Amino acid sequence: MDAKETTDAVHHELAITKPQHHNPTGTVTLLEDGEVVLIPTPSPDPRDPLNLPQTQKWVIDIIIGFFAVFSVLLTSGMGPILSTIMADYEYNPRVTDLMTYPTLFMGIGNLIAMPLATAVGRRPVFLASALILMAGSIWCAASQSLESHIAGRDILSLAAGQSEALCPMIIQEIHFVHERSSKLAWFSAIQSIGTAGLTIATAYLVSDLGWRWWYGIFAIASGLVFLLAFVLVPESAYPRPTDAYNGLVRIYHEGEEISVVRATEKNRVPLDYNRYKARSLSHRLRVFHDHARDWSKAVECWKQMGQCIMFPNIIWVVLMNSVALAIYVISVTEFSPILSSPPYDYKTTSLGLVQGGQIVVSLLMIPLLGYGGDRLYKWIARHRGGLAEPEVRLIPILLPIAVMVISSVIFGRAGSHPFEWSAWAIITTYSGIYFAFIGIILIGYTYSLDSYGERAAPILVLICSIRGFISFGISFGVTKFVTEQGYQGAFNICTIIAGVISAFGLFVFLYGPKIRAVTMKYAVDNRTVET
Repeated sequence: MDAKETTDAVHHELAITKPQHHNPTGTVTLLEDGEVVLIPTPSPDPRDPLNLPQTQKWVIDIIIGFFAVFSVLLTSGMGPILSTIMADYEYNPRVTDLMTYPTLFMGIGNLIAMPLATAVGRRPVFLASALILMAGSIWCAASQSLESHIAGRDILSLAAGQSEALCPMIIQEIHFVHERSSKLAWFSAIQSIGTAGLTIATAYLVSDLGWRWWYGIFAIASGLVFLLAFVLVPESAYPRPTDAYNGLVRIYHEGEEISVVRATEKNRVPLDYNRYKARSLSHRLRVFHDHARDWSKAVECWKQMGQCIMFPNIIWVVLMNSVALAIYVISVTEFSPILSSPPYDYKTTSLGLVQGGQIVVSLLMIPLLGYGGDRLYKWIARHRGGLAEPEVRLIPILLPIAVMVISSVIFGRAGSHPFEWSAWAIITTYSGIYFAFIGIILIGYTYSLDSYGERAAPILVLICSIRGFISFGISFGVTKFVTEQGYQGAFNICTIIAGVISAFGLFVFLYGPKIRAVTMKYAVDNRTVET
């Protein structure tokens, strides 16, 4: 490969030097002279993913969003057709394994694929995941036994796990900090709306074509995603100096600082077509890129996971994700039995329509938590002399926390006393719990990525894999827990736990800068630029 393809930022050569004095990782100058500073600082390389045209970035977001839709649908969207499948397998109790094991294998998939993506690049892992999703769906459609069906779902779930960590990581790498919340919100909305809509359609599709063609149709859809991704989704990994994550790049010559480069929305770094090659179709279609291939990074990623899970703020984010997921899993498991029983007596097709509420709350999330979060981030920075702290990202989490607590209490009471509550008490709070779940995930991702930009991969793996393992464990005990405690008792317990964990967010908000300062030596690589 030409040397021009491996150099970085204004950047003639990446070098490891003695650490420079910095603010805590994540504390950045977001505004300068009224202009938004571009963070990370883009390089003059036309092939830098941050320099992609905005339209192409949207295309990438949409493609990986649809990959996430089919991933979540194939792993979690079987609920409306489970009774049909159980009848085909003569009510074998192991049929429930088709629903419970995918979350486990999604977590395992993250632990395998994300370190691999740091070693060989995001593009080959994403393309392989789309192919495996398609192949696993075909396997399930053609399976001749329950055991084979379960195995096929486990395989496709390994690939589907990339919708949770790899996809947000790609979004993080092609967009700047000041737009990160809104872009992640759009990704989440595409995933949620698409999954909800197709879940509603699933019952009708299976009644007409059978459950095997349900897999067949989405195998074809996954294949189309692969083809689109192969042509339109380039490699998003790009080597950057540590300073780029602070919004400026210091250029050194023989150890002496000779210049500082900062880019803004109006004054970007000029593209250098003399030192670097222009974007080309052959470059975009290449699966493996030399600058993204380093097998030692896989081992380093696992090591960094061990370090990051000890960060107090990351522990809190993981716990918030986990408690929100726990409440959502219980509501998903129990809303159907409640609404299908007296006095509501909802039919199966009507139960599927309940998912439509998720479409509404996903659309609300975009302006409230997505664009709203980004605007709040910039507004507070403007009133702090341009300085932005990741903890500002946590302020909007108050809304999903409040919705989660209120919805959980009402859901539990309505479930225990159905003759005293309208069916809408279940339907609206079920949607409210989902809003809280995706909102807490969105804000947790944004805060973590803003705090530790150079540790995106290990942090996303921790959040997603632990969340998957907890979901797997909960799925085995939900029925017993609710039976013993009752709906009201079960949701009261969950609400108390959620309230206690949420309260620790105040500690993270107040002491986040100190936590980031202490953990900084484990979270930055101190790469610099040497001429």
